[in-house]
Amino acid sequence: MHRLLQHRLLQDLEENVQEREAIFSLAFELIRERLPRPSLDAPDSVKWTVFKEYLPHVLTMQRIYDEGMPMIQPFVRLSELFRDGGIHLWQRGLIYDGLRLLNSAEAILDRIGECNCENCCRCNKDQLRIDINIGTALLIQYFGISHRSESKERFGKILEMRRKLASAAVPGTLTQDDEITLCNALADYANALLQFNNHREAEPIYQECHEKYQRWGTEDDISFEYAKFNHHMALCRMYKGDFVEARALSEKAVELISRQAGQPQLKLRFKFDLGCILLQSGDAEKALEIQEQILTTRLHMQGSGKTNYFTLQSYYAVGAIYAHLGRLDQAEYVRLECPFPI
Repeated sequence: MHRLLQHRLLQDLEENVQEREAIFSLAFELIRERLPRPSLDAPDSVKWTVFKEYLPHVLTMQRIYDEGMPMIQPFVRLSELFRDGGIHLWQRGLIYDGLRLLNSAEAILDRIGECNCENCCRCNKDQLRIDINIGTALLIQYFGISHRSESKERFGKILEMRRKLASAAVPGTLTQDDEITLCNALADYANALLQFNNHREAEPIYQECHEKYQRWGTEDDISFEYAKFNHHMALCRMYKGDFVEARALSEKAVELISRQAGQPQLKLRFKFDLGCILLQSGDAEKALEIQEQILTTRLHMQGSGKTNYFTLQSYYAVGAIYAHLGRLDQAEYVRLECPFPI
């Protein structure tokens, strides 16, 4: 009955352009008022409870807008709404719907184009485009090696835009937060290089960021930044075959990120990479212990579950280590438990 009523209402709205745009605008305002603003740097798990209630409405609005029914004129705040939804979904590992929203957010900005007024939303649009590029670049890297070039290209554009904004600022007005944001763009670009096994070019970039961190504070002051640095350097040491140092750096990264409230997914991702480093070093049993703990946690985490990207990643990791150890019955059990073929 609900679907029939919805279908009839949509048909009626097709015939009344002014009414459908008014209803779309009203729906937007109601959702915008309730949907929490995400943070790219520090995901807040507390917001997820509120967000998941309004996610279906955001996705419905995106579908209606994207399908061209009704033909709504694009506006910046609609792009912001889709960006916020996309970022929230990326942080929960729901990559397909997240990418859908981010693609629409970017398409809206492309349709709006440039405006000529002196003091308009230009700066906000630049920041909005940066956020969309960051979310999209981080999402598409999960689709495998076929998207790594696009991801690297996007991170390069983000770095270019960050540098442009920094150079355009009045001398002496850049805050520490502004500089940290620029450092994050540098590190993200280095991460993209690491996706191509280019640790030789990535490592000096991480070291450049580390020098700035040391000027800004200690591990107690900015533990989040030091956590990321240790995590990145652990991967560089792994590439060099220095597994003792790689393990120490990775364990330090996990310890530092554990100090951050509201970062359960990121902590698990750091632990996952620690397990990978241990496996590469030859300690398969310890790697399996860590990956099994991560899988169990992800299965019971709010907003995660069996079909979450990171949970599927954990299924594969546990099953692969079982197979590596010759425990084929257990590997087969994990394969059958996974909701998608592995």
